[in-house]
Amino acid sequence: MIDDILEPVLNDKNEPCWLTRRYEKRSTAPFNMPMKEALKENKYLVNVPVFNLLPQGQWQCQKCGGTIQSNPSQPSECYEDQGGCGRVSTFRPLTKIINPDFWKIPIWNDVEPGNIFEDADKLIRKSIIFSEEIQYKIFNLDIHSSYFMDEFETIGYLAFIGMIESGKSRGLDLIAELGWRMINAGSGISFPAMVRGTHFYGAGILVDEAHDKLTLKTERGQEMIDFIKPGYRRGSHYIIADKEDPEKIISYNNFGFKAFAGEREFDRATMSRCKVFEMEQDYPEVTNLKNIRTDLNGIQTRLLNLRYKRNGIIPLLPSPIELTGRTLEIFEPTIRTAMFLGVLYQDIIEYAKQRKTEEIEALKNTDEYSVLDAIKGGEENQKLFDAPEHISYEDIINKLGWEKIGNQTPSQRLGYIVTKKLHLTTKRMTSGTVILLSDSKNDRRLLYYYRRYKL
Repeated sequence: MIDDILEPVLNDKNEPCWLTRRYEKRSTAPFNMPMKEALKENKYLVNVPVFNLLPQGQWQCQKCGGTIQSNPSQPSECYEDQGGCGRVSTFRPLTKIINPDFWKIPIWNDVEPGNIFEDADKLIRKSIIFSEEIQYKIFNLDIHSSYFMDEFETIGYLAFIGMIESGKSRGLDLIAELGWRMINAGSGISFPAMVRGTHFYGAGILVDEAHDKLTLKTERGQEMIDFIKPGYRRGSHYIIADKEDPEKIISYNNFGFKAFAGEREFDRATMSRCKVFEMEQDYPEVTNLKNIRTDLNGIQTRLLNLRYKRNGIIPLLPSPIELTGRTLEIFEPTIRTAMFLGVLYQDIIEYAKQRKTEEIEALKNTDEYSVLDAIKGGEENQKLFDAPEHISYEDIINKLGWEKIGNQTPSQRLGYIVTKKLHLTTKRMTSGTVILLSDSKNDRRLLYYYRRYKL
């Protein structure tokens, strides 16, 4: 039976190698009971995972079938000093060369995970300070959930927002230390690396200085947002045209764990997919993660054991549950991971509900809310007499009481919100610019906005 090649890891000599797994049938009888007696007592057999480590850069000779090692390039002959046939041959790669710079490669020891959630919680509390107690639990569970990505249809992103020295980058550093395949390039990760890391390796992507990177003001920022925004759902793809072949289209999987750190909130659509941690300037007990590197490595090793030794799937959500829509999607992995670990989760549900309420209240403080409220009010007033065809910019500005700000006129301010943010269709008439209420697209969009903004 051929072992499954699972993961690049470090052995006890700190050498990169491949973790492999196979299953063996073993009796449930006492260890010292002879097999004949076990069979007589009808002791059933169970599949037990057996783990091994294989060197990187192994090749199989196509002439003798022997296995030799050659690193970093393909061998030219089947080396006799490694038990080969000594002939010039072609070779089939068995284990790839490991690049240790993609993400932090975990150390492998075959250990039991134990009470890993509580042990990780103690370490996290020493290393970072959150403004709310519940956030320690969510942060811990989300790191655990990164090891079970194959179980989820959606994943909520994490966003650490705060000023300099508030601990926002420390949040990314801890995820990189403890999470599964986390590419943490600080502020230096490029867009192509982000795409390839997610598509080819299923890796998590950690982006620092997100307020500067995830911006609609630059072409690269727009590309990053287009890639990241839908990637919280399984089955989502980033599709581009091949630059070399005009008839070829390339599709990249963009589903996966992502976390961001920034001094201020960035693209609103991306933020709506995030659990937001508002960081405050404070100093944790551990000021340098290097001082607890051994402890961090130990937790990561146990998490990797949990990933490959867990029995059964992650439990489904209880039914009914008090969450809906986007809020349910981004908190589902957190809650299901808590259920799997036996961690209480009702407080997470209450936190998620409160978060939704606060989001709605925050929307009421935006210009978009004011404009939509004015449109809805004008629309309803006109319907008392006849079905309105449109509502004018002038009527909205008069209702809002807007005045000129610097060089920007009220009409320019309103035009930007209506066309660029709300994407409503307008028409210039002799009496001035109007929003077309009779337009079917506008009608659908306005109904959606009224629901979203609770108008």
